[in-house]
Amino acid sequence: MTMENGVMKMRPAEGGLEIKPGETVMLKPSSAHLMFLDLKHPLEQGNTVAATLQFEKAGTTQVEFPIAAIGASAPGAAAGPAAPMMPGGGTMQMKH
Repeated sequence: MTMENGVMKMRPAEGGLEIKPGETVMLKPSSAHLMFLDLKHPLEQGNTVAATLQFEKAGTTQVEFPIAAIGASAPGAAAGPAAPMMPGGGTMQMKH
């Protein structure tokens, strides 16, 4: 995402998101994050969404994303004001 004249613009990460061996990339609001499109039913707080992350060289891995309220702190985050949740462009290929 980028800011243009005070307006947030979101776009897919062309070519994917590089994660080098041994490194960690944090997906979070107002930064690199995922957007779920064409959901078959509403997301329900307290449940999870199962997904498959597909990596160019490392294959696939099954993950479950916890569903939290908009503006909720991420699990394990330090106490304080929560960052606002904002829709964004997908940065990894996902199958759900």
